[in-house]
Amino acid sequence: MISLLKPNTFCSYMQPIRVTKNQWNRLIANPMVLDDKAAAPLMIFGSMAEYVELDNESGKPRCTGANIDELYALQVDVDNGTSMEEFERDFHRYSYQLWTTYSWHNGKEGDRFRAVFPLKERIKVKWLEGPVKKYLMSLFPMADQTCFDRGHWQVLPCVQSRDKDYRYVQHQGELLSFASENFEQMWEEYREDFHWKREIAEADRDPSANHTGALNYVQKVFDETVEGSRDRTVFSKLMWLQSLGCTYNEVICLRPPMGFENEYIAKVNRVYGCR
Repeated sequence: MISLLKPNTFCSYMQPIRVTKNQWNRLIANPMVLDDKAAAPLMIFGSMAEYVELDNESGKPRCTGANIDELYALQVDVDNGTSMEEFERDFHRYSYQLWTTYSWHNGKEGDRFRAVFPLKERIKVKWLEGPVKKYLMSLFPMADQTCFDRGHWQVLPCVQSRDKDYRYVQHQGELLSFASENFEQMWEEYREDFHWKREIAEADRDPSANHTGALNYVQKVFDETVEGSRDRTVFSKLMWLQSLGCTYNEVICLRPPMGFENEYIAKVNRVYGCR
């Protein structure tokens, strides 16, 4: 599989790397020995975006979430004292690989470990915000919540010496799946709501501004609205335009969703009190 590699903590660029299943299994069973954790390479189990921003110095893709397209594994960091046994019990249903961190000391500081859950369906990195991120945080409340940020890098298995305490687990189960959650729809609704709030904030800052941007945005939404969501979408957008101070004449001139022409006039009249 192709993954993304960041050579060390302070490196500003990333590069694709092919890792076989056997290579990965060997790495977990025989972690790298390093004097300095900062020298350890970091990895994201995902694919690079088609168009990427390049690092000025190296000319290679920058280590930024915008440069990552999809994830095919969910990477989880646990540092809050949750025991590995508890974690294994809670997630015994799924396939995962788990290993202790560079700074883990058995019986002294509690369990600190990293886990990787292969995914049944890939997820877009751009979805990792708003309700999607909150859902993942609720599924893994024991994890460092930055795990679910865009572009979260995970240090590969490494130890300070060969006689250092180290544990790993390779558990077989079903692949973790989020298909039923419809992350794409959750993200699109979140972004739509975010856009509204930004438009409202801009209008509040400048009450004298015209409504061209808001009207153009709503027209784009209407053009993309499909049957089954037209009624709710049209009504919510009309209420929003009215809250911005758009006039009846401005709103009635918008092109309604296809097949919703008569209903649109009735909704505009209702929102503007012209029944």
